Amino acid sequence: MELFKIKSNIDEIANALTYQVSLVSTVFSGHIVKNYSLTYKQHLRLLLISSAQQIHLIDRLLFKNNLRCRESIIHRVLIGQARMIAGLWPNLYEEGSLEFFSDKQLEYSQYPEKLKNDNTNYPTGSLLWEFGEEIAFNISMQKNHKIILTTIGTYKFYYFNNDEIMAFIRN
Repeated sequence: MELFKIKSNIDEIANALTYQVSLVSTVFSGHIVKNYSLTYKQHLRLLLISSAQQIHLIDRLLFKNNLRCRESIIHRVLIGQARMIAGLWPNLYEEGSLEFFSDKQLEYSQYPEKLKNDNTNYPTGSLLWEFGEEIAFNISMQKNHKIILTTIGTYKFYYFNNDEIMAFIRN
């Protein structure tokens, strides 16, 4: 993706990652909406939750791969995403606020790493499994393993198994 070839400063890196969060949230939620006939309110909630989850994934990746710039980048991503949501859906200002995203980051920090050592096991209680359960819960489909596995697969594809974004984050 051309977006990940530009990284001359912290602002451009954060802008690219903010765009990535929005793009993945839109594609992912569109897929779920199409296959599970969600309401408009469920769709918006899905966009918010997916954005918060991705911000946390990016933060963890920055912590491991670019600690030096982590704080500056993630701060800008949080602000950028909150502004984008407030601009698109002003009625979601409270839900899409910095406080919402900050609270979610604290909640997500309790979950263990994304995968076990064999890279194929997705144990209950792991970060990506919990993300999938949260998505399923927020669209009133608790314990729907297809949604949980779709969430895991989406984040693995767009982040962990994506050489372009991993090289971009490593800077």
